[in-house]
Amino acid sequence: MTYLVLQILPYISVAVLVIGLLYRIGRWANGRIVHQITLTTPAPTTQTGAVVNIATEAIFFRSMFKTDKALWGGAWIMHIALFSVLGGHVLGIGTLGLQFYYIGLTSAELSEYLSNLLGTSFGIIMLLGLFYLLYRRMAINEVKQISAPSDYAHLLLLIAIVSVGNLMRFVPEWGIHYEPVRDYVVNLLTFAPVTADMEVMHKPLFVIHLLLVQVLMMILPFSKLLHIPGMFAHRWILTRPLVEPAPGLPGIPVGGSGHAVSSGQSTSGGVQ
Repeated sequence: MTYLVLQILPYISVAVLVIGLLYRIGRWANGRIVHQITLTTPAPTTQTGAVVNIATEAIFFRSMFKTDKALWGGAWIMHIALFSVLGGHVLGIGTLGLQFYYIGLTSAELSEYLSNLLGTSFGIIMLLGLFYLLYRRMAINEVKQISAPSDYAHLLLLIAIVSVGNLMRFVPEWGIHYEPVRDYVVNLLTFAPVTADMEVMHKPLFVIHLLLVQVLMMILPFSKLLHIPGMFAHRWILTRPLVEPAPGLPGIPVGGSGHAVSSGQSTSGGVQ
């Protein structure tokens, strides 16, 4: 089982993730928008304006802040912690915790200490944010009514992943250092076999953590958790510059010049 999780399943999960993402993004990209539905006020008049609008939405969750500040507080903090943890994994494993040392901010020892401290802190913050979102689904009747079983399953999966990761940090003998993890990642990237003497083979919590992450990777493209790239597609539809007539209207070639190709089709009076 350990060999399956560490050697075979990583390639399967990455393949499912990549193919699933390409499929979903391809469907969004090829979808015809049959009405001009720019909803922002005022609507951006340039692509740069639309990009700025999307960026503020992605970074600050502006629409959520306007509509539900309690949800915004928990969701924004949780997502900031999530991306900090993901970035910390990449930098910590890639530099062996010396990222601050390499940019000249600290000594090597202090860099490794700060790397561990930040990872632990953001792990705790992320876990608290996930529990808050789970509490909302269970305690607020309006949210509970629109929650599907998959919503709870996704939250519980994320909570399990973060809990195991935090447990490895709080109990050092159950955890694993940067070096053996980087060696393992290098083996995967170079298609080298994972050998029995590698430390990752003897760390049960690491194996469980990786297994849960791989499950998440395989369900991500087919679940609501894909709202991160989906948000960009959705916000572009809502905030792109106003075009008359709307691309995708009957008789209007998609990506064309905007002139009707069938007799009697009006090209003016698009929805404002």
